[in-house]
Amino acid sequence: MELIFPRGKDTIHNNFTNSVERAHIPPIKDIQIVHYDEQHPKMCRTQKFRLTLLDGVTGRPIADELYDNKSPETIKTFLEAHLDPTKQTFVVTDLYSSYPGVFGKFFGDNLIHQLCLLHLNKLVVGDFPKHGTIEQELMKYRMLNIFYNRDAEIEVLEGMAKAEQMMRLKGDLKYMAWLKSNMSIFRQFVHERELKRRREDENLEQRPFFESVKVFGTLMTGIDSFEAFVQKRLRMIEKNWEHLTEFYFVEDAPATNNSIENYYSTSLKTLMMKQLRTERGIKNQMKLSSMKRAGVLGTCGKTLLEAFLMFVPFLDTG
Repeated sequence: MELIFPRGKDTIHNNFTNSVERAHIPPIKDIQIVHYDEQHPKMCRTQKFRLTLLDGVTGRPIADELYDNKSPETIKTFLEAHLDPTKQTFVVTDLYSSYPGVFGKFFGDNLIHQLCLLHLNKLVVGDFPKHGTIEQELMKYRMLNIFYNRDAEIEVLEGMAKAEQMMRLKGDLKYMAWLKSNMSIFRQFVHERELKRRREDENLEQRPFFESVKVFGTLMTGIDSFEAFVQKRLRMIEKNWEHLTEFYFVEDAPATNNSIENYYSTSLKTLMMKQLRTERGIKNQMKLSSMKRAGVLGTCGKTLLEAFLMFVPFLDTG
């Protein structure tokens, strides 16, 4: 390496780090749709909090900063530095309990607050036991069916649920064997549908607003017959219904925080969060991701292998 680029690795690393810190990223204008989320990297044993605002149209970071805590006051300070509270803004967040108060206080009447449906579905799935009955699985998919079309899965489960009632009468041993077999069949059915959507580059079908209202209304009608944890989740959805359905009334508005989740997965990954030892290193990783999305990094020139081949005799180096 010294023949090609006579510099020590520390010098190269410092030059690269300094160039990242000096790089200018063009600002985003006319912000209307914004994603907000947090990540919790560790600097050695010190907990840090990464607060991020992502533009919903371009997918570029509006702001990506590191703090020592994520208190409502810290979030407010972060928002004040990067957003205009006088401009009507569509904000997507997860279902963390303090967000409605923090964002509502900052934007006032200019806030349109959408709660992420993906996070809602994760909460619904987490409510149910991992190894439950067919009846519980059916209830789970009826709840997942509120905003996304899960009719095919429900149809399969309804047939299995009828058979489950009969199998319970045959004793625990036969019932548990039947349950394990049928759960495996259903999981395979769900997996094949997911693969089909991937092959056809399709997302899970989202229900129109009035269909969602109808499905949810049917569940609320029978709420007293459901298990306690199901009743609790349905009442939580009812309480937050307005913020779960804002996306229906704003053109091209997102219903989930998938954009910022994808950004996190390609910038500061879980393993990297445990490995970075300095705040400077964490910030540089965050800035590199912003530079990449802004097109500042450009394209790759000659690769290291191509450079080595230049020193091999009898080859045309181009």
